[in-house]
Amino acid sequence: MHWHILGAGAIGCLWADFLSQAGHQVSLILRNRTTLEQWPGDGRLEITEANQQHQTYCQLETPDTEVPVRHLLVATKAYDTLSAMEAIQSRLQPEAEVVLLQNGMGQQQQLLEQLKDISLWTATTTAGAWLESRHQLHCVSRGETHIGPLTQHSPLLPSGWDTLDITLHPCPDIRPYLWRKLAINCAINPLTALFDCRNGALIETSERQETMRRVCREVEQVAAAAGIELFPEPLEERAAAVARATGDNFSSMLQDIRHGRRSEIEQITGFLCEQAQQLGIAVPVNLSLLQAIRAKSPGKYTR
Repeated sequence: MHWHILGAGAIGCLWADFLSQAGHQVSLILRNRTTLEQWPGDGRLEITEANQQHQTYCQLETPDTEVPVRHLLVATKAYDTLSAMEAIQSRLQPEAEVVLLQNGMGQQQQLLEQLKDISLWTATTTAGAWLESRHQLHCVSRGETHIGPLTQHSPLLPSGWDTLDITLHPCPDIRPYLWRKLAINCAINPLTALFDCRNGALIETSERQETMRRVCREVEQVAAAAGIELFPEPLEERAAAVARATGDNFSSMLQDIRHGRRSEIEQITGFLCEQAQQLGIAVPVNLSLLQAIRAKSPGKYTR
């Protein structure tokens, strides 16, 4: 079958390879003609994984390409979800299948309200990859991916995903997994952006550890009030373990700020703070982080 991918960053390109290896036709929908011209004309994607190299070939499109879209993976930044979908909405076929594979929360419900006739899934992954150039991808880990439907009467998996050569967990209720990813992101991403440091540096000083501890306590309070069980151990311990395991990494939020790009703070800490307000829970540390990262990031922050 034919899968379109909206968002040709590292994760979008990684799934282009996964879907192509499973025998599906893949089209990457690039932002504009300028981005299209930065790719090889044959749509070649070069992948390095476990010190081995292979190539995947994708069709390349822009939003205004007149090709119907029946199966769509959205891997844009979370804040670009609605505008990116609006740009291709006229191409969506009735009862199209759409999968959101992004950080953060909030955009899923917004999309459900905007598009009434689609079948929608959302997924969260621990897969890791980075782009050396537009079409040169390094796969660090295939990780594990949890996916579940957000629309009623949809199957656990979208069409063709049962053939993907990855560790895939279909979930009747995906919300707890989204919250767990959100919780880790809240505990790590804004702090690396605040302190301008790699992930591992968050657990190297008592000051940073204490800030992480306070963030985690607030997140746990909000999650518990929302009826979400996070992890068997305290969030602080899980977040510290992730920071240690990814010690040399720069978080995507820190990279966005260093490059003068808008960050996903609204869909991560911003979402948490909104939930806290609705539940009547004070989260002063996370509110302070939200304001600090807003001040560091360009763009108008509205939800």
